[in-house]
Amino acid sequence: MSEALVPSGGLAAVWRLPHAARLALAVLLLGFALSLASPYMALFGVNRAHMTPLQLGIFLSVNAISSVLISTRLARWSDRLPDRKPLVLVTLGAAALGYGLLSVLRGYPALLITGAVLLGTGAAAFPQLFSFARAQFAGTGGSLPDRAVTLLRSVFSLAWVVGPGLGAWALAALDFRGLFLLAASGFALAGLLVWWVPPAAASLVPTPPHPQVGEGHPQRPLAWVAFAFVLYGMSMSMGMTMFPLLITKVLHGTDAQVGFLVGLCALLEIPVMLAFVVVRRLPATERLVKYALALFVLHFALLYLAAGMPLLTLTQGVRAVVIAVMAGLGMAYFQELMPGRLAAATTLFANTTNIGAMLAGIVSGACAQLFGYRAVFLLCGLLTLGAWLVMAVVTRRRPANRTKEAARRA
Repeated sequence: MSEALVPSGGLAAVWRLPHAARLALAVLLLGFALSLASPYMALFGVNRAHMTPLQLGIFLSVNAISSVLISTRLARWSDRLPDRKPLVLVTLGAAALGYGLLSVLRGYPALLITGAVLLGTGAAAFPQLFSFARAQFAGTGGSLPDRAVTLLRSVFSLAWVVGPGLGAWALAALDFRGLFLLAASGFALAGLLVWWVPPAAASLVPTPPHPQVGEGHPQRPLAWVAFAFVLYGMSMSMGMTMFPLLITKVLHGTDAQVGFLVGLCALLEIPVMLAFVVVRRLPATERLVKYALALFVLHFALLYLAAGMPLLTLTQGVRAVVIAVMAGLGMAYFQELMPGRLAAATTLFANTTNIGAMLAGIVSGACAQLFGYRAVFLLCGLLTLGAWLVMAVVTRRRPANRTKEAARRA
């Protein structure tokens, strides 16, 4: 996102973009569907499908691996198609069918296949829908497309503020069958809204498979940028997993305190994301990403030192700012670095979080087993510091190389 002025009435201007309200509602429904069911998948595996711990681990790992592989393949296809909408509908339809089948299936082989094929395909709905939305806004110019994506990301976060609570109610009142059917309905309704959005004019011409980096966006080594985001995703997932245990096992707090702090963070993310939409002048996205990584190091340092609620509450405010930047603007950053390849950029961004989460489980468990729960946050801080160092190196080296090249040509 460049340091340019945005037209007055930034939020209103975003809402006036083509089909913004309809796409926002589709994103909200996607977020609701995911937040209703995802937090209770492990509980379903143990309590209803009667999986052993090993079977549950295999089931969840297969889902995660297939999600990365399928979403990567679909992203390559999406950037070559004249219209992205069919793939968006396929992913949403696969998710709706997958969760619909989970409401009735109990056999382990059938669940494993459903997870690998349908839920794996459905996981691509997030990057596919966001790349489709970004393509709709591509012709508006300026920073409005990036701000629109940030607004949609805040809508997705809003769904996660209330979704898990609604999921708990649905589970208590309707059991797993009703819970998964509600999730399936959310995916289906999101697909219906997307169906009524016409193809973006810019997507009527297939995108070149390997376009050059756009003017004004310095080329970065994508592998290293992605590696930095994997380190960030790893630390975020480890911290999220161990945070309730720090409160209840180390600080002897209550489950209610955990719920308050987690909900506070999710709630604070929304106004911060909206601020990125409304504020008329912002630093470059790349600079904000580096600021956010530095703040995350501070966040884990405070958690490592925390002894009570006052400091824990402060950490959630810091975390909300970090997630607002990394989740809302991180996607736009990858899209800046990969112009003309919206689906590939959005999928790569999403996959860094998925891969980080896959690596986080065993690393955080081993660290907690050997050194205690508090030590995990020290490790998270070191991983985040590593991510910041990688970004600092890759963002300083390329401009210098370009300056030398320009001097040689002169």
